[in-house]
Formats: sequence, C-alpha cells, structure tokens
Amino acid sequence: MELFNSYLVIKIDFLEIPMVSTLSKPVAVELKPGIKAPVQETILTPRFYITDFEAAANLNLSAQEEELQAMLEEMRNDYNRHHFTRDESFQQSWDHLDADARQGFIDYLERSCVSEFSGFLLFKELSRKLKGRNPLLSEIFHLMARDEARHAGFLNKAMADFNLSLDLGHLTKTRTYTFFPLAWVIYTVYLSEKIGYWRYIIIFRHLEKLPKISFIHFLTILKVGVRMKIVMEIFLRLFCDRSQGYGTIGKLDSGVVSSS
Repeated sequence: MELFNSYLVIKIDFLEIPMVSTLSKPVAVELKPGIKAPVQETILTPRFYITDFEAAANLNLSAQEEELQAMLEEMRNDYNRHHFTRDESFQQSWDHLDADARQGFIDYLERSCVSEFSGFLLFKELSRKLKGRNPLLSEIFHLMARDEARHAGFLNKAMADFNLSLDLGHLTKTRTYTFFPLAWVIYTVYLSEKIGYWRYIIIFRHLEKLPKISFIHFLTILKVGVRMKIVMEIFLRLFCDRSQGYGTIGKLDSGVVSSS
C-alpha cells in the first residue's frame, strides 16, 4: 500500500526513463552498520496513518456482505503465499551498478518498503480495533495486513542485497502518524493500488528493453504479485456507499475514477 503521497516521487531516472528533474539523490546514512537511517520526513515521503476506527466498526455491510464473504474466501486461499520468493536469479552481485543507479534503486526500495509497512500497521490496527465488533472486516483487514507485511519484507530483503536494510521497528517509534478520515483512506488506497500496479508494469516493460539492467527478475515478481491487490480495490469500493455518508467511487472504466 502506498497512501496518498508516497507515489508522487518515484525516482526511476536511473532506469534511463525520460523524466522531469528529480530531487538531488541522497547519500545513504547508516544508523549502525548495515541499518539504513530513514529518509527525513517531508511532504513527499511515505507516511504512517491512523483513522476513525469507530466509523469503521459502525459501517453497515449488509448490502455488500455476499461480495465481502467471497472476497474473504479469496484472501484466505492466499494464492500468492509462495509468490514472493527469492530464486536463483537473486544470487548475484550488484557491484556492476554505478553509484547513481545504486543509490537510486536503494531509494526506490526504501520508499516502497516503508509504504507497504505503513499499510501493514494501519490494517493491523484496524483488525485489532474491529475484533469482536465487526468480525468480517476484522479478518479481512488482518489478511490485508498479512499481505502488506509480506511485500514489505520482500522489499527490505532486496535492500539487504545492497548491504543495507531498514529497522522497521525503529520506524514505528520515531515516525509521525497522520490522521486520515476513513473515506480518505478508502479513496487513497484505491488510487495508490491502481497507480502502483501500472507503475510496476511500465517499469518492467521498460527494463525488458535494457538487457544491461539485471534486476528485471525483481520487477517480474512485483508485477505479478501486485495483481492480487486488485481484489482489494473491489473491497475498498464496497465501502463507498452514499447511505453511509462517504459518496461513491463510481465506475472504474479504463482506470479512470469518476464520481456518480
């Protein structure tokens, strides 16, 4: 998950994609050997979130219960359980990357990892708060947290290939938590999943044309794995019921969101 602003700065200039000027590339600073200091919080860095847990607990799901139950069963099956694995293609050195490409990829991994971890924290807390009050939503959020944790772990492990990793536990104690109303969470998660899915596909297709870039296997896993998140788009849309005061997302034709 990459809420609201974390997809606004995607540093892919090192992949030779024509882009507008990006911010100057930061130099990796370590908290201790092998543990990267998190980037300074700005308006463009991924955030951690809290929301209106009471509003979530009181959502009326009667009109969408059948769809939610079907979605829950899909998530219980966990078709991507063995998808985020590191095969033999990961057993290689990254020493051939120049300094700019190396730092650019580390920055990309960090932002993506923190975004996924942010989703894990929010969904985990939603699941905990709704337990006993809204069991259906509680379990769905629990399984969404499971998936986000899996994605964050995969990305953090990829950073370790550059002899760096993030102390995610440290982040939970030092990051600022931003309040988002429940409706904002619904809309921004939907949009970021849609954008993130196509971002991976676009980068993947570009990398296919650049044989000298050898981390194509990394994007292959993300490109396929993110498809499971399409299920969550439907899940988020089900909450946007005007009878509950949140408006509607409307039709999703051709990837365009239009209010009805």
